[in-house]
Amino acid sequence: MKLFQSKYILLTLLCFGAKSNAQFSTTIPLNEEVASGKLKNGMKYYILHNEWPKDRVSFYFAQNVGAILENDDQNGLAHFLEHMAFNGTQNFEGKGIIDMLEKKGVRFGADINAYTAHDQTVYNLSNVPATDPKLIDSCLLALHDWSGFLSLKEAEIDAERGVIREEWRTRRNSDFRLNLETDKTLYKGSKYTKRDVIGDLNIINNFDYQVLRDYYKKWYRPDLQAVIVVGDVNVKEVEQKIIALFSTIEMPKNAAERYYVTVPKNKGMEYVLAKDKEAQETQIVLYFKKDFDKVKTNETLRKNLVNNICTDMMSRRFQEFIQNNETAVLKMASGPAEISRLTDSYSLYVVPKNNKTTAGFKELMIETERAVRYGFTQKELDRNKEGILSYYQDLLQNKDKINSDELSEELVNYFLKATPFESIEKQYENLKKRLETITLSEINTAVKKLQTADNMVLMVTGPDKNDLVYPSKTDYINIMAAVKKMPLEKYKETNTDQPLITAELKGSKVAKEFTVDGIAAAKGYVLSNGAKVILYPTTLAKDEILFSAFSKGGTSFVKVQDIPSAQIAVNLVENSGLGNFKSTDLQDKLNGKIVNLKPYITELTEGFKGSANQKDTETLLQLLYLYFENPRFDKDAYNRMLTSFSNSLENSINTNPKVFQDTISQLTSNRNKRIPLFNAEFIKQLSFEKASAIYKDRIQNGADFTFVFTGNLPENTLSLVEKYIGSISSDTNKTENFVDNHIEPAPGISKQLLVREMNVPKASVYIKFVNQFPYTYKNVFVLHILSELLSKKYLDLIREEEGGSYGVHVSSGVSKLPLDEYSMTINFDSDPAKEEKLTKIVYEQIELMQKNEVKEEDIQSIKNTVLKSRAEKVLSNGFWLSSLNSMALNDEGFKDDIIYKKTLNEITAKDLKDFARQFFSKPKTVEVVMKSKVERTLN
Repeated sequence: MKLFQSKYILLTLLCFGAKSNAQFSTTIPLNEEVASGKLKNGMKYYILHNEWPKDRVSFYFAQNVGAILENDDQNGLAHFLEHMAFNGTQNFEGKGIIDMLEKKGVRFGADINAYTAHDQTVYNLSNVPATDPKLIDSCLLALHDWSGFLSLKEAEIDAERGVIREEWRTRRNSDFRLNLETDKTLYKGSKYTKRDVIGDLNIINNFDYQVLRDYYKKWYRPDLQAVIVVGDVNVKEVEQKIIALFSTIEMPKNAAERYYVTVPKNKGMEYVLAKDKEAQETQIVLYFKKDFDKVKTNETLRKNLVNNICTDMMSRRFQEFIQNNETAVLKMASGPAEISRLTDSYSLYVVPKNNKTTAGFKELMIETERAVRYGFTQKELDRNKEGILSYYQDLLQNKDKINSDELSEELVNYFLKATPFESIEKQYENLKKRLETITLSEINTAVKKLQTADNMVLMVTGPDKNDLVYPSKTDYINIMAAVKKMPLEKYKETNTDQPLITAELKGSKVAKEFTVDGIAAAKGYVLSNGAKVILYPTTLAKDEILFSAFSKGGTSFVKVQDIPSAQIAVNLVENSGLGNFKSTDLQDKLNGKIVNLKPYITELTEGFKGSANQKDTETLLQLLYLYFENPRFDKDAYNRMLTSFSNSLENSINTNPKVFQDTISQLTSNRNKRIPLFNAEFIKQLSFEKASAIYKDRIQNGADFTFVFTGNLPENTLSLVEKYIGSISSDTNKTENFVDNHIEPAPGISKQLLVREMNVPKASVYIKFVNQFPYTYKNVFVLHILSELLSKKYLDLIREEEGGSYGVHVSSGVSKLPLDEYSMTINFDSDPAKEEKLTKIVYEQIELMQKNEVKEEDIQSIKNTVLKSRAEKVLSNGFWLSSLNSMALNDEGFKDDIIYKKTLNEITAKDLKDFARQFFSKPKTVEVVMKSKVERTLN
């Protein structure tokens, strides 16, 4: 398990330079519950029994090869080859793997997938029903074929060129363009600068078939591959099947050596500035490169733990600095950042305010230097240790709810990088020992070594605007040197020892009880202050409590001119804190506790979503009480929010993504003024006083709320509810509903064509249908099946046959508030020259759904997916919380498995055709198309 993860995604990882024959290894024993081995042909396998989800199994096939091994005439073919794995193999013709699995409810994209990176290619078949031995055999056979038995038929290769071309087009956004520029410096002197995984479009369009086959034959081989199976299976049986099936694969003679590419070291600091017209903010990242440890030992893990504690505490200080001062920055962080298979780094990260880049970078370096010069305090270290241990204790308590995919991915890393894979018990035991021996002196010595004089790379990215001034490399170097000589004060801690709540709480006892229709074990209570509470104890997780609350009303009562203030009200409180604690002090106070609580205010409702473990359930309720009775409204926090909004607007105004989304927002709401666009007028209408007043108006009166708890509830839950929820101020005579402000598309068809300047020619299509007619439980299923059928049709026709789009996304929704409403959304990107043809196909398939009955086998395939998903969901507390919340909100009973299956199974092809006719008969339709001015093809 990974405790420390980068708190921001800095880039798509790349790399190259001199070749290395690095072999990764670890002295830490593999989890003894994993059955593992190495076949005579060099292939490795790992099998682990895991029962979450129950009766499911995941298959991963890891290849220790990727784009970095391509020759120049193969640039992009490692990724192309990954696509071809789903286009015919020795035992599965055409889309045979996908078709076989989808009939069993395993969906392409969601459960059937793969990815290619510079140094690896990984395939997965996830959440496969484990109760069917023949299906398990078929999945292993699919992995077998991926090893070295792809068909690679010429017609299939040519068809896939269009799909890759459209993926290339879709991914060419601002972040991608900026990364292409910065990677030239980050990986200077390395082959990584020449490989962006998706490749050279000229090669994709024109490569000779044999060039792809050459890469496949050279690198897809058993000594670079691993079979990983994790799930609810008999490990010994699966192991025997793997040995029998995969041992027959021959290892090629005179195989090429798998080499690794190094990123060259550099003297001093390399620097790069990359600008883009659609960049949303200025970002500065300072990397200190270092080699990865090729051998992972206990000493390695301990060293990494020490460094991660340092960076975590430094990031915490950064947050406090921003919270408590008028700063030139919006965000700051520090942490590890993997650069390549061989190169790690320590990084510092800052987002300065517009035109405050110099000052922002200086603040980052000052706060970093303060920690380096004076170190951290014992209280900071103790707090951090407590947080780490608490995290692992919770993980240990709920180890039976670790997903098989998560474990599979960790085994992929064990195979590829020798990242230790221990049992949770062993991880916790070893971590505890390491933490006990880590001293403050060691931490304060380590923090001084994180920065180095050489192997630095400073990357600056930001908007390409004439009025934005960026410092030079010399400016940054001078700032770093000056900060080293500046007189600085030591860090001063704030006292967070006082209790969360100092008031004496009177509470309210249960006044009456009520039943929850359809869920006998759920109990309903009405407290004497009028608050309604539903408790549903489960044993689905050993130590998990989930919580939600709602009240009707939302912003539907708020004046139009105050809507912007209403939309920031919750963020204002979250940035300000609760009770006597500012937001950063509250984080410290909650350190080591497994608790989370978030308020929300929507158009029709307001409420909370939260979670905790048993031990911290009381803390959850204390926070809930404070959100009602003692929220903070900090003017400084408000001013920081305003600055952030202004920066964001300056950088995004009139960019293609914003114009597209704003147009969609306007048409889907029929330009309703209650759905304001984020623009200068929006910011002008914001008011600290109004935002504060709206929050207090919406989050008040416990008698108007329903509070729902589910999970392994502690025995004293009801008494805690009586104490804290029972103490919320209430008025039983003041309950609300909501106002229907008719936020919906205009009748008929609302169309908008946007023709824009673009870096890469592209068309983006958005189509939404909305219709209102009486809600039925059956129609919920019918609409979903209809959307899935259309999705499959578009996959076959638009993606595969036409090569016209990387993917067509179809989604559907049913709501009962404020009115019974059904909706379907279809969106895709394409070559602008093909947009009209592809949009025509979208509408043609909708017409056919209304005229013809769908094949029963296609309907049954989707039904199997729905039933499989239901079987997985009912084993989670999240399902029951969502169901109870929805039941209370919509005043409806629970539909158990019998009703669920009966309703689903009774749906016929005629039902689908009839519904399609009704739904697509005069719906409110929105169609927005944005395309480039110059329609150039990428063919």
